[in-house]
Amino acid sequence: MPEVLGARLYGGVRRIIRWQLIVMVVCGAIAYIAGGWKTAISASAGGLIAFLPNVVFALRFGFFDPARSARDIVRAFYVGESLKLVLTGTLFFLAFQFRELEFLPLFSGFIVALGVYWIALLQRI
Repeated sequence: MPEVLGARLYGGVRRIIRWQLIVMVVCGAIAYIAGGWKTAISASAGGLIAFLPNVVFALRFGFFDPARSARDIVRAFYVGESLKLVLTGTLFFLAFQFRELEFLPLFSGFIVALGVYWIALLQRI
């Protein structure tokens, strides 16, 4: 049973990362059509702020390892989530340093990329 759960977890994490990347690129293209380069870069930066912490979380938590105990899995989850939150805050702080970024496309790209996470999780339930 744990092997099946671990295999599904790895596939689910991989699927979320892949869809976030696709949606981030599509969101940037739509933003470019709607508002030009400045809007596209802002939307892509927002998507990147959601995407990069999820990649870090996946590298920390998402790999299947049959030798891990339940305690190790829970510990990896909490460490991964903590890293994700700190990295998200850091990336937003860095994004706010660039006065050229537009806030509405930035947050729109971030929210759309996070929405992929929840939609991808609901597909497998």
